[in-house]
Amino acid sequence: MTAGPKHILLVEDEPHLAFNMELNLHAEGFQVTVASDGRQAIELYERAGPFALIILDVMLPEINGFEILTYIRAKDRVTGILMLTARAAENDIIQGLERGADDYMTKPFSLQELLLRVKRMADRSELLEKKRAGPAKKLRFGEILWNTDTFELQGPQGQFVLTALEAKVLSEFLEHPEEVLSRKHLLTQVWGVHGNVETRTVDNFIMRLRKYLESDPSHPQLLQSVRGRGYKFCAIPQKEDA
Repeated sequence: MTAGPKHILLVEDEPHLAFNMELNLHAEGFQVTVASDGRQAIELYERAGPFALIILDVMLPEINGFEILTYIRAKDRVTGILMLTARAAENDIIQGLERGADDYMTKPFSLQELLLRVKRMADRSELLEKKRAGPAKKLRFGEILWNTDTFELQGPQGQFVLTALEAKVLSEFLEHPEEVLSRKHLLTQVWGVHGNVETRTVDNFIMRLRKYLESDPSHPQLLQSVRGRGYKFCAIPQKEDA
């Protein structure tokens, strides 16, 4: 099977659900590779990729979704990962986001909403890959140096490579320095999600960015909360000579 920019790895152990999702993803023009357990998911990730994105169930035979997520993120910070879980417990959602998932949906979910999120993530992955192929661009704000093409960030806590979604969130703030961005704005511009959607995803991405950007993440100076309104990036980035 030849991988392409719209190649999805679907990891789901419920046969009827996997079949229905695969059928609808095919109808939307995606190429789909299906794994029914955790061990097979890792084998297919290594053998059949690269993938535009991964749809990853949490409760899986052999190896669970959190372990798979950790394994992939240790190697790959770019591929989009959407977690599916029947467990709506906040701790499960937070664990997935903290380990590097880009988004999550809880079962049962709207197939229409799933397809919308998948299309947005796949389009974004394709654009980011094209961007990364060009010449490197660097921005500096304070003691932080940010490579907008490789997603490498040198900050007070050391050097990191951000995930594609982390990079997109940071870029949105850099495009609007000193402006308050609401959760609704971020959900629309970064995730492409409209309407009433859980905001925990946004809050957890802010926490992740603060770990990279702040000298003391518990007392943020750069990425600040504005009560009742959203978040503000308190610096104006400057271009850095290559």
